[in-house]
Amino acid sequence: MPSFNAAFDAVLKFCAGLAGAIFALIALAICLNVILRNTGSGSLRGLLDAVEYGLLAATFLAAPWVLWKQAHVTVDLVTASLPTRVARPLARFVALLGFVVSGAFLWYATDAALHSAARGSMIRTAFVIPEWWALSAAPVGFVLICIEFLRQALHPRLSRDMAGL
Repeated sequence: MPSFNAAFDAVLKFCAGLAGAIFALIALAICLNVILRNTGSGSLRGLLDAVEYGLLAATFLAAPWVLWKQAHVTVDLVTASLPTRVARPLARFVALLGFVVSGAFLWYATDAALHSAARGSMIRTAFVIPEWWALSAAPVGFVLICIEFLRQALHPRLSRDMAGL
């Protein structure tokens, strides 16, 4: 039976792959739309709305993977020069701070999605969809981000530890 960490890593990889597929579909759809417009064939109805929702979903699907891989922008000029005995507790503190902030975002994102669902709010653009569908991307992403911050708080990784990867 796989460990929690291995299973969670697989979830993060799946979400990143799904986000990548969404980004690729967006790129292909935009190219197709440009070709159609330039050949006088019109354009794909609702493409702008689909791209907006795709970007929203892909961003929240990819963010936990980016955090896990530590592929986000960091400024570690100071922390890289600290001794490990100081840098590791500092990394743990920063991860806990990230957990708290992400937890607050999770709370409000979930509240917004649940209230939208309770009200039956609809988005009426090129598509007519329940608003909570679009709002649900954020809570999913923030749950995964919170879990990853907790993992990093328990087992902090320093940028110098990642240098060989």
